[in-house]
Amino acid sequence: MKYLDSSIDGYLRDLAARKPAPGGGSAAALSASIGVALMLMSANYTKGNPKYKASDAAMADIITKASVLEDALKVLIDKDVQAYELLVKLKTDAPQNNKEAIGKAYKEAAEVPFQICRMAAEALYLCKCLAEKGNKNLISDTATAAIMLEGAFFSAKYNVYLNLECVDDIVYIGNMHKVLSPLEEELPKLKEDILEICEDAIGE
Repeated sequence: MKYLDSSIDGYLRDLAARKPAPGGGSAAALSASIGVALMLMSANYTKGNPKYKASDAAMADIITKASVLEDALKVLIDKDVQAYELLVKLKTDAPQNNKEAIGKAYKEAAEVPFQICRMAAEALYLCKCLAEKGNKNLISDTATAAIMLEGAFFSAKYNVYLNLECVDDIVYIGNMHKVLSPLEEELPKLKEDILEICEDAIGE
């Protein structure tokens, strides 16, 4: 099933049901998508506004980059479901004969949330510029975006690490940790910086 083309109600019903997927990885992709969409709304309300003329170039850059991220993250809502469903199928159908395929499936199941982590982090860095230069009338939307993006990163991270427990490729595991470990340290501070900027704007 392609959730991207279904109703929100249908997705949430399946998320709540006793079904293997969609689960946390797909939900993380959706959360990141919503965060990026909120950023795009704020940037679109800023670009072209005479009051924020000095921010036009920065907003154009954010819109270009965030649009790419939004499109990619939306695809991952379904891709995470597909990766997990394949893994379940391989483990159910003669698992002893599918060891190599199962190993590859665990890698794919880790790769999807890894990409969610990477994109959520990239969006959060853009979000700081938006908080600094964006339309102050949408500052609460920018703050919400930052909170959702940080949450999406850490939600997806747990899905990465869970699947890596069943991966034997030490180099592959090391490369993922090399990317994610610094972000685990940086992103909470980045989010707090963004929220501080937003709170100051609200208090003006």
